[in-house]
Amino acid sequence: MLLDAIHTLLLATALCSIVAVVFMRPRTMANLLFAILAISLLFLAVGALLPATFVVEQQFIALGTFATCNVFWLLTRCLFRKGTSLTKVHYSLAGGIAALILISRVVDIFVGVDWLSQDSVAWFKQILSECLRLLSSGVLLMAFWEIIRGYQTSNKRVRGQKLLLAVTMFIAVFSTRIVVPSLPLEPDTSRFVYLTVRGIAASAMLITLLLVLWIQHKDRLAHSLHQAQNEDDIDEDELLYTALQQLMIEQRVYLNSELKMLDVAHALSQPEYKISKVLREKTTFDNFNHFVNHHRIEHAKSLLTDKDSQRWTILVVSMESGFSSLATFNRVFKQQLGCTPNQYRKQLSATV
Repeated sequence: MLLDAIHTLLLATALCSIVAVVFMRPRTMANLLFAILAISLLFLAVGALLPATFVVEQQFIALGTFATCNVFWLLTRCLFRKGTSLTKVHYSLAGGIAALILISRVVDIFVGVDWLSQDSVAWFKQILSECLRLLSSGVLLMAFWEIIRGYQTSNKRVRGQKLLLAVTMFIAVFSTRIVVPSLPLEPDTSRFVYLTVRGIAASAMLITLLLVLWIQHKDRLAHSLHQAQNEDDIDEDELLYTALQQLMIEQRVYLNSELKMLDVAHALSQPEYKISKVLREKTTFDNFNHFVNHHRIEHAKSLLTDKDSQRWTILVVSMESGFSSLATFNRVFKQQLGCTPNQYRKQLSATV
């Protein structure tokens, strides 16, 4: 009963894991590999739940258990490596292990239906068993290395994922590969304990992997949302800067000597802080007054060079350019051009 309950738990965990990963968007290679691993463990649970008399049926179902350690290794590479994490070499190694598992299962089926005798294939089964034991141990070690690799240089969130997965994997492998086989138990009892621990370990690994996948999925969504918000902010700032330039160039609001940022904010239906932000990020001006005075000086330069306004006094030019006083006009003009308005006019007259 206990063994059935544990394999039922594994069956339910695998089913829930498959359903959960299906709803993760966008789909990634890690999601696909996790689904394959969950399906393989699903077959493992179903085979264990069948009555002992269903020998051939169990062997057919065991064909679906070809994607466990090998796929787990591929999955760990996808979870914690950036860029191209899998190549043809990795797929070939994982595929080779899967092929050996399938060959072993097919031989079991042939023996079960009396197409082959147990004695005639015993040597072949022994070779397959040793090869699979060696390869599975190798890929498990490589999977553990993929998990702990780069732990110190990872950020706190990734370190938490690595630590959780590494601890779960260590307990699962240590208990099934070392602790249980070393217990001084009768063969039947030892097999019962092994299957029990294996079922619990498989369920724990699935839950842990699903949790890591979910955390990474949420992080990707948050990153995508942050990028979209940044793009929206950039577009909004660009539009606001264009509107501000149009307000200055086309409507010449700078000619109003009493112009304040609040007036521009009302005209553009935007808060003042956004205008300040755009000026800081889109221009070289320190503040709103410098921005407005720049346009006023440009207007004054055109008046000082225009034949129609050649007889205007500097005071008139300053008033017509939006300055509230001659002193302010002279000071700002000299700051921007290095000379007074009168000197600027004389220099132009001398060059004509």
